[in-house]
Amino acid sequence: MLKINNIKIDVNTNNGLFGTFHTFKNGLNIIRGNNTSGKSSLFQAIVYALGFEELIGGRFEKTMQSVLKDQVEYPKNTFHSVLQSFVLLEIENANGDIITIRRFVQSPNRKSQLIDVYYGSLLANTGLESRPMFIHDNGGASDENYGFHLYLEEFLNWQLPKVLTNKGDLRKIYIQQIASSFIIEQKSGWSDFFATMPIYGLNNKEARIVEFILDLDVYDNKMKKQELSISKRILENDWLNLKRRFDRFKEKGGGKLIGLSDSPMIINNLDEINIQLSKDKNDYSISNYLDIIIDEFDNLNQKETVTVKDKINDDESLIVKKEEQLIQTSFDIEMLSSELTFDKQKISNFNYQLENLTEDLRKNKGALKVQKMGAEINLKVSQNNCPTCSQEINDSLLPLSVKQVPMRLEDNINFLSAQIKMLEVNIESLELNIVSKDSNINKLRVSQNNLRSQIRELKKELTSDDRLPSIVDIEYKLNLKKRIEFYSRYLEDFAELKEELSSLSNKWKKILEDQEKLKKDTFSPNDISKLKSLSDNFKSLLSAFNYSSKAINDIAISDENYLPLAKKPNDDLVYNIRFDSSASDFVRSIWAYTCSLYKTSNEKHGNHPNLLMFDEPKQQDLSINDFTSFLKELATYKNAQTLLFASFENSDETFEKATSDIEFHLNYIDEKLIKPIE
Repeated sequence: MLKINNIKIDVNTNNGLFGTFHTFKNGLNIIRGNNTSGKSSLFQAIVYALGFEELIGGRFEKTMQSVLKDQVEYPKNTFHSVLQSFVLLEIENANGDIITIRRFVQSPNRKSQLIDVYYGSLLANTGLESRPMFIHDNGGASDENYGFHLYLEEFLNWQLPKVLTNKGDLRKIYIQQIASSFIIEQKSGWSDFFATMPIYGLNNKEARIVEFILDLDVYDNKMKKQELSISKRILENDWLNLKRRFDRFKEKGGGKLIGLSDSPMIINNLDEINIQLSKDKNDYSISNYLDIIIDEFDNLNQKETVTVKDKINDDESLIVKKEEQLIQTSFDIEMLSSELTFDKQKISNFNYQLENLTEDLRKNKGALKVQKMGAEINLKVSQNNCPTCSQEINDSLLPLSVKQVPMRLEDNINFLSAQIKMLEVNIESLELNIVSKDSNINKLRVSQNNLRSQIRELKKELTSDDRLPSIVDIEYKLNLKKRIEFYSRYLEDFAELKEELSSLSNKWKKILEDQEKLKKDTFSPNDISKLKSLSDNFKSLLSAFNYSSKAINDIAISDENYLPLAKKPNDDLVYNIRFDSSASDFVRSIWAYTCSLYKTSNEKHGNHPNLLMFDEPKQQDLSINDFTSFLKELATYKNAQTLLFASFENSDETFEKATSDIEFHLNYIDEKLIKPIE
């Protein structure tokens, strides 16, 4: 509960102290004053003290009327310069706790972001303990020591939920956004439901507010879905980063990665993920490759040491063989490089064609759209005329006697879409080929360098002392030993990578299982009851307030954002009720909806603060009888506090007629709100 007990405004001027004091009670409080009396200034001062001034169009003291920051006019045509001004607002919660809020409007030494909170009724006691707090800055809604809106949230026993922003982050709803459901100001507040709600990048903001006010269970499901969606995106990013580590690991070992995709997947058999290493034109897993080179190393150790003399013939044959392999490898590199250049040129051409086709498709879709709206499309090309010089053109090799009919826009769109799809498939295929050929060229170049090195070593050995052991054999054994050591560590590192992969795979499986459970936003029986109550209350109040733009039976509450919808007769088409309501009827619908939120929350134990504030609710020349019905409805809310600011057309007669037989508390502003204080 948020109850406004008292408000005191002090304005120090160059000609003394001015100000006002008002007390409010439970039930209906009518704050009456003529149009220039300052009643809207009183409304705005309450909103400003709570830090909700974004509901009236901005932030800080600039949102306040000039009487609180520039000059006071009293009496008429006599002006006094404002030196300092502040608002004292005493509020109470459901537990009976009272605090007093002080916020300066004009002060040479204090910013308007600063708020003093006194623990108790400062208007009844002095010397109360207080704490300075701030708003409208980082931490204003989250700082546990100095964030005023976090303090206010806790004071009201609220736990504002975290919601998904447009950027995909989770962030708490701001209390100012909640306030737009029960505070309606005069200038913009009557133009739409939640018209003055600050956006703050919140998705489907109206629905999130209603879900909180009515304490709907579906909100928990949506929160779980949002959290799962975020977890899913994080895991997809982690998976892609791990895949890149696998790719770098594959390059490090000179192998080929198999079984692992760029996107997350459930891996039932981890052995299917492997790196294949090539030897003698055959592919082996890391462990098998390691076994082969270990066996080879053991066999070499068991053989007798061979001298250069013993190997002359073998070395000469091997040189010939290696040189042939080098020639073939160099040729393969040249061929692949040519193919790669051709593929890159081809993909550049395809991308250019894709860009042109996409632009043509956009133009054709635009033309079709306006054609469906009733426009006549006069395309000169379709009439075989040049759009520039209007001369007749022929774009066919068929005889002129053969009449051609240009394609209709729908056919053209289908044709272009098919062409685009085909191009996209070709581009994707070419991109994969380019990546594969790049990788193959790199491997061939490594092989080319190795062959050159081996040929040099063999030739060097032929010219060395023939009594010495074979240097090539010795170096080969040393290199083989190094490879065994390298791939032994490589196998261990690969096992660790696979463990990380297994962990991500299990998390992915859990996310998919949880998503399946939350496949649909199912309303709980409690939610269904609350939304039915909201709909019933809304329709009942529309009738009571004499809404007539649509049949009441053709009005419903949306399951998506919980706002009123109008249904087209004998059709399933629904749309915002604002689009099919007269100006006065739409104001009636805002009366009804705002009251229905309170009534439903009160009946079904929701989170409504039991406070309603309306500034000049009698808009669009609404009839006195309908306005009276509205006041009578508000007067029945004994467990709530309503502050209604109205001029009653500056007429005592209108006021008496509108409030006849209604129980309320009157705050009358005589002449001016801000007057000299004795």
